[in-house]
Amino acid sequence: MNVNITRRQVSAMMLAAFAGGLRTASANDAAPLRIAHDLPVAWLPLFVAYERKLWQAEGIAPTTIPSPHGTATLISVAGGAADIGVSTEMSVCVGAFSKTPVKIIASFNQVENMELACSTAIKTPADLKGKKIAVVQANPSQYYFSLLLKKYNLTPSDLSIVRLGPAEMISALNGGSIDGFVWQEPFLTQAAKLEGKKFHRLAEPGLNAIFASIIVNEKTLQERRPVLVKALRALDQACAFIKANGEDSVRIGAQFSQMDPAVAADAISRMKIGLSLDVPMMKAKMIDEANWALAEGIARPGSPVPEYADYLDPTLLADARKT
Repeated sequence: MNVNITRRQVSAMMLAAFAGGLRTASANDAAPLRIAHDLPVAWLPLFVAYERKLWQAEGIAPTTIPSPHGTATLISVAGGAADIGVSTEMSVCVGAFSKTPVKIIASFNQVENMELACSTAIKTPADLKGKKIAVVQANPSQYYFSLLLKKYNLTPSDLSIVRLGPAEMISALNGGSIDGFVWQEPFLTQAAKLEGKKFHRLAEPGLNAIFASIIVNEKTLQERRPVLVKALRALDQACAFIKANGEDSVRIGAQFSQMDPAVAADAISRMKIGLSLDVPMMKAKMIDEANWALAEGIARPGSPVPEYADYLDPTLLADARKT
């Protein structure tokens, strides 16, 4: 898959999907909102908000800021190039070591989206010794793999860990330069369907869930709070739509993420959709991830673990629910 081409295609599709809504919103002095994100199907409520023009219904005129991954989204939001972004809690966790001025104001999806795609010679993760496995650096991909190794009493020195981008993983696997990779759909299904049926998927349920999170920088939070509350209301409505309209939600998710509908349906069936922000639970998860980042050298060794409660603000969601 050419990720850059896909992003351009989907960005154009998004603009076409809500162009009429944007014109109407501008005529009514709707509030502009620049939204940075990439395109995994886990961001489904965001796509529903575009497709169903739920932003416009709240008086918001959205503009999409395409982003290749969560770290880029974090940078875009922290630097003011976007008003809000969608990323995982891990991006904020790692960014906090550099005092990146962002906060999570809600999460709309909890999902176990990482799996190991690998050679059929690897029957279980216990067979990984001596193999070459690709992960995405400083990402839930790498975190998931570290948890997988720990569960099966393996260490990174027992195998070779290769840092690759998602777009490179399929060709590297098919070409034999790696024995497997850890990533999400649609790459997992694509690997299993490679000619010769030499590869399969190994899931490890319960190992790790990511939280699709709405992030905002502190200045935007202070200056545009009413608009952010409206944005959360739009996403809350999107979550409600997904729960009540399964087939339409699969269609929207497949279209925006450029996935086969059957693959999208399977991925969506394993999602826990719903707008929330459980501060104690999220703080504990981010502390675990921070300790991992320190151990892996992703964060500077010896750095203090940030106070993650300072990076979580549940008050906007509370305001959205009141109104």
